[in-house]
Amino acid sequence: MKKLGCLASLACAAFTMTSALAAPATFTPALAPPVAPVPAGFDITGFIQEATLDTTGAICNPKHPRLAGGTVTLNGQKIIIPCNTILQMPAATMPWADLFNKTPAATAIVPAGQTGMALTDLVGNVDATGVPYSTPGLLSMKMTSATSATLQTRVNASLPSYEIHVQGNVVNGRYIAGLVFVSQQSLNAGQGRISCIDYATGEMQVGGTPIDPTDGKACPNPVPVGVARVRLSDSVGRFGKRHAAIGKCLGDPQCVEEAGFDARFMPDTENPTVHATTGYPMCIPRMNPFSAGVDPLCPQSNRPIAPACNSYASTTGIAPFTPQTFGYCTTFVMDFPNAPQPAGLTCPGPGCLTDPTRQAPLEIGDMIVFQGTLKADANGMYVSAHTVAANLGIYTQPNAKPAYVYVEEVLAGTAALPVAGLAQETTERVRFVGFTTDPTNLVDLYALDQDPVTGQVSERLLSTQSPMATAQLGRFRSPANNGGIFLPPTRNYRAVSRTMCAEQPTGPFTNCLLEGNGTTASNTFANGLVAGQFTLPNFEFIFPENLIFGQALVPNNFQDLPFLFCGSGPLDGPGSGSAVVEQLDPAPWGAPMQSPIYSSNLCPNAKPVSAPLVFPKVTGAADTVVINNATWDNKNGMGKINITATSSVSPASAGMFMTATITNSWMTAGAPGSVDNPIVAQLVQVSNTPTDPGTCPTSAPCWNLSAPGFIIDPGVAPFPPSLVPPTTIVVRSSRGGSATVTDAAIRQIACVSTLKFTCL
Repeated sequence: MKKLGCLASLACAAFTMTSALAAPATFTPALAPPVAPVPAGFDITGFIQEATLDTTGAICNPKHPRLAGGTVTLNGQKIIIPCNTILQMPAATMPWADLFNKTPAATAIVPAGQTGMALTDLVGNVDATGVPYSTPGLLSMKMTSATSATLQTRVNASLPSYEIHVQGNVVNGRYIAGLVFVSQQSLNAGQGRISCIDYATGEMQVGGTPIDPTDGKACPNPVPVGVARVRLSDSVGRFGKRHAAIGKCLGDPQCVEEAGFDARFMPDTENPTVHATTGYPMCIPRMNPFSAGVDPLCPQSNRPIAPACNSYASTTGIAPFTPQTFGYCTTFVMDFPNAPQPAGLTCPGPGCLTDPTRQAPLEIGDMIVFQGTLKADANGMYVSAHTVAANLGIYTQPNAKPAYVYVEEVLAGTAALPVAGLAQETTERVRFVGFTTDPTNLVDLYALDQDPVTGQVSERLLSTQSPMATAQLGRFRSPANNGGIFLPPTRNYRAVSRTMCAEQPTGPFTNCLLEGNGTTASNTFANGLVAGQFTLPNFEFIFPENLIFGQALVPNNFQDLPFLFCGSGPLDGPGSGSAVVEQLDPAPWGAPMQSPIYSSNLCPNAKPVSAPLVFPKVTGAADTVVINNATWDNKNGMGKINITATSSVSPASAGMFMTATITNSWMTAGAPGSVDNPIVAQLVQVSNTPTDPGTCPTSAPCWNLSAPGFIIDPGVAPFPPSLVPPTTIVVRSSRGGSATVTDAAIRQIACVSTLKFTCL
């Protein structure tokens, strides 16, 4: 029989169609992009899955074991923690190794080499018979009455997990941390009214039905559903009874032992982190003031009862407060310090005037916001708080020492020089928001520069603000266009009320020198707090951001933070004799990033970011360099220099670059930017084809320099340091050409005058 061909067969045709459909077209994959030309910045937040301490020198070789590095894993990504890393805890700082060396003791047993904070840590606990058991980071829930009494002391040291926020750069494929922030949950907060205070343990119950403290009733136990337990994580007894791990009170009746107490998360003991909204320091009495007597450090007389709620005198121009008719005063002015007390009274005590040199007690009915670490004991879960803010407006008398200050927010821009021609957005301003108890006096805002060897701190004035210039009495904040010498960024910042000046300023340019410089007893009030100021670390630095989506990510410019690039002096403070914190190692920066302009003066022995640019040997005629634009922009008191320069060599040769030398002819000899100590900044290489005709006016290869104001006149008292413009700019090409502009050719944009800085 003759075979039928496919053309004559419907079945064959169907088969052919099916076969065609079964073989779809395919795409050719793109080649993997090349490695980014710059370290890519990263900003990661997550649970601590695993934390390690490098004790073998595999990562880096510290000069002291407490400065060792390690690794942390979060969201599946392993990040290197460099040697010399200083962690920022909620209200304290410590090196990475201290997370491992200062784990909770007594009943909470953490194996060597663990923090008790990572999900993979095995947290051992001991029952009342001394028998240990282990749980891999699990929550130890409330004990029931059916549970053996020998197990009542079980606690949890890894409850429920801990958060870490790491900012860094990917350098040669390795994730390396620059800044590290550790908490149990940074944005965790509770809020409510205090319903009961257990004065024996210093524990507050928040929420629920208020318990009258005068009728002898104890706080409910078990705690009603929906009621929070809050204790202060105060290991020195600054704001109430001292708290410690089991066996660590050593017979001190003013100490409370807690299984699983963790001093790593304690409050700030120099600044009022337990405070009224206005910054007035608050406390929990160490004894029941309604039955056991007066706590002289936390007197009940500092919470007057309505209607005896003082307002400011009419001569101050401050409107009287709304009268209260019942309850504890919630908005009032403390009496003058050392005011004559009523005759026949022993003060502090019942009937006495308020005393602004002492803290004010928290009371049942006060509305508070609390932040801390979740813990558990035999009675259930509680918050070991490092910060408590009470919704109270407690003020102090005008110009009467002491006054108190609290900073609610600070953030700082880091600026950044361009890297590899990547378009980026930067800022260098510093923003403060805070409160003071004396709204009639100005508040000076400082950056705290720290010597990288000695650790000595010097104040750099940023701006001065008025606490009466906002809608809320006592609040101060930096305006959107605030001016000042903001760079370089610092780890710590400070706000100082002029109430506490050693001498009142005689003019708008006189700095307020904090009485006793904040280090002597002459300026210590309220059970050891440094009055009139609030010093805090910055939790939020503003790093550069890409302006063009899809380009390589710009790096975080950690090298522009002196405390990371140079170090910050002795670990335990100036004069402590402890190990000196040096430059991060391994460094979270790399080529083509450049060393900061301050490094040659502040820390000349620090390892540079990358090898300095070397001008190649030029043969033949040099190119012609033209400075198209040189502008010193000080419209916001920031002193920013912008330069545009072109070369006659077109197209630009591979690796071609330019540098700019910037000087001021009348600066003090030896000062950065003076003629005998010029500042050399490096311009970045750009493509042959200008992308912005507005800044590159010709078709010739164009280079741009944008550098923050770095020529600082130290000034002559009583004038503070100020930014000054360059008087000479020299731009030099790696092809041998150069160009110079001086005074008249350097365009200056007028600044906005402030109390502290004048337009130049």
